[in-house]
Amino acid sequence: MEEKQTIEQSLRRLEEIVERLGEDTVSLDDSLTLFSEGMKLSQQCMKQLDEAELIVEEHSVS
Repeated sequence: MEEKQTIEQSLRRLEEIVERLGEDTVSLDDSLTLFSEGMKLSQQCMKQLDEAELIVEEHSVS
């Protein structure tokens, strides 16, 4: 089973992906793979931020 990454880990990996995609030596296939991974990480980060926002809202209403 895959362990859920922290948002910090996901953001670091996204930074690595952006750097790699900026290199002239990355093949089209690798670029597409990296792009796909980046999109998944981005969605995961957005989900984690949405969940954190709900928690903050719940505690601020109390």
